[in-house]
Amino acid sequence: MHTDIRRFRPFLILAVLCSSLFLAACESSDEKAERYFQSGMSLLASGDEERALIEFRNVFKYNGFHKDARKTYADVLVTQGKLQEAYSQYLRLIEQYPDTVEVRRSLAEMAIQNGNWDEAERHGRAALALTPDDPQTRAIGLALDYRQASIDRNEAERGRIAQEAATLLDTLRAGDGPDNDALVRIAIDHLASGETPADALPVIDAALERSPEALDLNTMKVRLLAQSGDTEATGAQLRRMISLFPDNREMQQALINWYLVQKDIDSAEAFLRDLAGPDTGETTGHLSVVQLLQTARGPQAARDELERLSNLNADTDNGRIYGAMLASMDFEAGQTDAGITGMRASLEGAETGEQSRRLQIMLAQMLARTGERDEAGALVDQVLTEDTSNVAALKMRARWLVDADKPGEAIIALRTALNQNPRDSETLTLMAMAHERDGDTDLMGERLALAVEVSASAPAESVRYARFLLEQGREQVAIAVLEDARQRAPETLDLLLLLADIHLRSRAWPQAQVIVDALRTLDTPQARQAAPTLQAAILQGQNRTADSLLVLEAEVGDDISDADRQATRAMVLIVQTKIRDGKIDEARAYLDDILAQSPDNPDLQLLNANLHALMGEMKPAEAVYRELIDRFPQNDLPVRLLMGVLSAAGREDELLAVLTAAQERMPDAPNLLWIRASLLERNGDIDGAIGVYETLYARDSSNTIVANNLASLITAHRDGPESLERGFSIARRLRGTDVPAFQDTYGWIEYLRGNADEALRYLEPAAGGLPTDPLAQYHLGMTYAALGRDGDARTSLIRALDIAGDSPLPQFQKARDTLADLPAATTDQPPQTNP
Repeated sequence: MHTDIRRFRPFLILAVLCSSLFLAACESSDEKAERYFQSGMSLLASGDEERALIEFRNVFKYNGFHKDARKTYADVLVTQGKLQEAYSQYLRLIEQYPDTVEVRRSLAEMAIQNGNWDEAERHGRAALALTPDDPQTRAIGLALDYRQASIDRNEAERGRIAQEAATLLDTLRAGDGPDNDALVRIAIDHLASGETPADALPVIDAALERSPEALDLNTMKVRLLAQSGDTEATGAQLRRMISLFPDNREMQQALINWYLVQKDIDSAEAFLRDLAGPDTGETTGHLSVVQLLQTARGPQAARDELERLSNLNADTDNGRIYGAMLASMDFEAGQTDAGITGMRASLEGAETGEQSRRLQIMLAQMLARTGERDEAGALVDQVLTEDTSNVAALKMRARWLVDADKPGEAIIALRTALNQNPRDSETLTLMAMAHERDGDTDLMGERLALAVEVSASAPAESVRYARFLLEQGREQVAIAVLEDARQRAPETLDLLLLLADIHLRSRAWPQAQVIVDALRTLDTPQARQAAPTLQAAILQGQNRTADSLLVLEAEVGDDISDADRQATRAMVLIVQTKIRDGKIDEARAYLDDILAQSPDNPDLQLLNANLHALMGEMKPAEAVYRELIDRFPQNDLPVRLLMGVLSAAGREDELLAVLTAAQERMPDAPNLLWIRASLLERNGDIDGAIGVYETLYARDSSNTIVANNLASLITAHRDGPESLERGFSIARRLRGTDVPAFQDTYGWIEYLRGNADEALRYLEPAAGGLPTDPLAQYHLGMTYAALGRDGDARTSLIRALDIAGDSPLPQFQKARDTLADLPAATTDQPPQTNP
């Protein structure tokens, strides 16, 4: 039968289409994955990396174990500079195929570059086990061994490894292979850490010929050139790096700093203006010009530039920014009203948005500093109503919450801020403060450490963390943190002085001498004063008192001037050195001779009075202190020293008169308020003492001693749940403390809150550390009684009453009542413990 093919054409087309669909439906997951892989490889060959990556991701949907696809995907990410993502992909691959040596090598090399030596060891050693003779694998092993030799300070081993690395590098280069980063850096580090670091420059230049755009090699070169004192070559290298890395902010700042060191302000200004672009363009670069002008040419030059930019950008958002900066300058110059008025003017007419919120925060900061906390808080609330994640506003709110003893709420606010910028060192530091207020020193330390990390060992963050470490007794870690920061900012005075103090206290004289030598290279008044003082301290610590005195005497010179602060400091130290050496008569004679030449020097007269007091000559000491009070009525130091003389003589009425007169002149002096609180407490006026401590606490709630004293008085002398909760909110920062007075405060509060077991952890060491404090013994005895340890309770309460004598405090009547209620003691049941 004849068939007309045309009648069946639609059916045939449909059949063909359906057959292809059936075939696709039958295609396995592995086949689909392979098809996407081949497509990705084709796209990669044609140079279309982004579409190739999409195809590779499609591979993983159908076959997460496709080795070639995942490795190729990771390799492409490396070429694109997405190293963290590439590292994650390599890790996934090595979990699936642990014996893939090239991936082990890649992971080890990336870990070395990131300084993650634990991971470098793990993957590097695994690669060595797989291919110990492979040159690239051997290079990783040498890098690991070189680091260990450096840690061990095994110079011979370092030298041997460096020589082997150089030989292997020459072999690789002879074969026209690519440079191995690990080998190059071993060679450079070994030479750069030697006696002549500049010897590393030819090695760096050879490596740069092969990798001219390697940022770390270029950075090492400029650092070594600067260390060698080759100023012109340093500048040329910096300019070359700017051409290679035009957007690198650190390089830009380095070139500006180089210009400033050369005192070439014009070139620095021209460079910054070129970076800033048009006058009506984005403001960031122009504000950098303003900052340079203020630093190098003075405030007026900066103001002139801001006024010029403000006029050119009138009635624009940029103009408002420049107006706000002018207002900020007024405020910082002490013209607070003008500054606030100017900031308000900058906000007038501004549309609601990111910039208006920025200006509102600047105004809020001004208002907070002038005591207008309510209006500042209202502005912060308004900003957060518009933008709940505004970081600056969250940080201000968190700071206030910490001050108000609400650390939990502060932490919540700061977590929101960290979500916007996880690497904000200021936010991390504030979170550390919140954890400290909450009594969680472990989390405090973690946040401070992270602040150091994200700031790349910035000086302020490093000093803050080092102080925390020192409080924890971790001196060597603190030194390591400070040394890392010194590499970045070698001229930071606070950092150098803290390092010097650590080395002096640990009697590490050579290390202290290194810091003194560094200070002598700094051309600042503070450094010039610190260097001889520290040098004298080193010599005295080595029992070289005569040499120490020679150093100090050299600072005095022949002409003595009241205005020469450095010479005055040296003279004070000379007298103190003679006193410590037991030569008080020599100290007296030396000081009298100096005073004959400079009778009106207040620092020397203060020392004169102190020396009289030390020698038991109270009348002349008192006379000099009173004379200094008359000369300097706003200085509370001579007041406090005079009160010490009066107290020692039992002249309480005169002491109170001196204090009252001083507080009339200086009502806000914190030291005098503190003395007033102590006297009130001693005389039984507990409410008066609490009132003074409340004033001090409102001014600075971060002062731990004030917090302890206030919490202790509130909870010891006031009843009721509100007082107890207030005391706990203040004292919670004392958790984990090892200071006996703080342990006593916190432990007693825990007792009052019904946590006797927790209280005991603090009150036992507190009573041991305060053996003559009757309240500390009372607190421990009451806790023992609550725990049913009657024998221990009896021992501690009797000890408390013996020490207290006829004290009228109600606590001791409570101790008597508790003793009376305890079961009678038996001779065969001794106390269970001795605190």
